[in-house]
Amino acid sequence: MNLDPDGEEQRERTAKAFRSTDLEVDELWMHYFSIGGDAGAMEIEAYLHGSYMLRPIQRDLLDHAIYELGNSFDN
Repeated sequence: MNLDPDGEEQRERTAKAFRSTDLEVDELWMHYFSIGGDAGAMEIEAYLHGSYMLRPIQRDLLDHAIYELGNSFDN
């Protein structure tokens, strides 16, 4: 039973977005941390693989980090 269906949907979208980049988890974590994220690299990796759930604000920061890094590759 999933207690946070919206969080799970966001996690799936985030993981898909991450897989569409050429980023390594450590690169993503470094940027996420630099913009205020407080989860560790192992937590981020577990989240992207579906075995850990981040708090809503941390999910949003991770999404933002992927967006920023993904856009930097388009330029």
